[in-house]
Amino acid sequence: MSRPVVKLGGLVLGGLALAGLVAAAGQAHAAGFAVAEQSASAGGTAGAATARSGDPAAGWYNPAALADGAGLRLGLGVLLALPSVSAQASDGSWSEDAESKLSTPPTLYASWARGQSAFGVAIGVPFGSGVTWPGSWPGRFEITSSRIEVARIAPFYARALTRNGKLRVAGGAHIDLGRMRIGRSLDFIDTEGSVALDLSGWGVGLDAALFWQAARGLDVGLSIKSRSTLALSGGADFEAPLAVSGKAQDQHADSELSLPDRLALGARWARGRLALLGDLELVTWSRRAQTVIDFERDATPDVVQEDRWHSTLAVRAGAEYAPRPGWLVRGGAFLDPTPAPDDALAPSSPDSTRVGLTLGGGRSFGRVTVDGFYEYLTLLERSAQNPEALAASYGGHAHLFGLSVSLLR
Repeated sequence: MSRPVVKLGGLVLGGLALAGLVAAAGQAHAAGFAVAEQSASAGGTAGAATARSGDPAAGWYNPAALADGAGLRLGLGVLLALPSVSAQASDGSWSEDAESKLSTPPTLYASWARGQSAFGVAIGVPFGSGVTWPGSWPGRFEITSSRIEVARIAPFYARALTRNGKLRVAGGAHIDLGRMRIGRSLDFIDTEGSVALDLSGWGVGLDAALFWQAARGLDVGLSIKSRSTLALSGGADFEAPLAVSGKAQDQHADSELSLPDRLALGARWARGRLALLGDLELVTWSRRAQTVIDFERDATPDVVQEDRWHSTLAVRAGAEYAPRPGWLVRGGAFLDPTPAPDDALAPSSPDSTRVGLTLGGGRSFGRVTVDGFYEYLTLLERSAQNPEALAASYGGHAHLFGLSVSLLR
């Protein structure tokens, strides 16, 4: 493979290295490019749901909780995310706002529990990000747009190990289907060109979970979702002057997307109308040491981007209160650290620590329950300490709304 930054007659390819793949600034989700909000009920408690039972979304957060003999559970939901991200030059000479685009990742959960066993499937978008900067902004030679989406299909089987159902376990697998699109401008000194990548692929992983009714009113949950590696392939489309067209021709390109392990430990304590929930979430972002693009043509150098991410531990806490039968109100807060080191900060990956507050509620109509939530998320401001990147600071915020409908029979 070639060195990270290669100049070909003024054509700088280094920033092309799937840089937008890790561009979390345009996303409104967990640090890195994970999407923590996988249901409206969990969203109302800041994503703390590993020890919640009775909810169809347990198919994602902890499928072991579903081995309770309660029959059919169905859940359908949608998340609306509207981010706002800005960049400002370190010397104050310019500032830019990324274009805000509404994203709507869906979720679907279905399970059947009878006796001591349960089986089902969880479908959602656990990883995703997107950012679009103005076409003339100062960082256009590093990134103009990027988008990554990973859909996950996760079938599972759960079983109660004790007759009273206090100890339950689950196991399963997941299939990840990913697509990544990147765009940036190319500098030819006296003119400009552009390149756009569109790659897709798939990978597989394993899941395990445990649910324990530790004491009266106290439940404990553990969820493990393993890593997966997606082999990405697709096309690279160049717009370049004739003088360098031999090294910047439209062609096939390959890469690899390494998704992390996720380990979550949670507890739920209930007394009367009040329930308190808390989760600790470990994500092994350290798998992202570097990202490589392998171009089909020998004349176009392959590119390596050093990521050097580290694993993170997020803290999530929330509460539920039932003011009257059939009603629930929720609230929560979370802290989700960034996995990206300061010296790797760039407009292609301006990831930052996220702090969020949530509000939500639910209403039951017999066997049907409707849940909703709102989240305000702050992206803590960071300044680039990367001598090879644009000298700028980045920050922003996001508004998230979620709605889900559940059926229990």
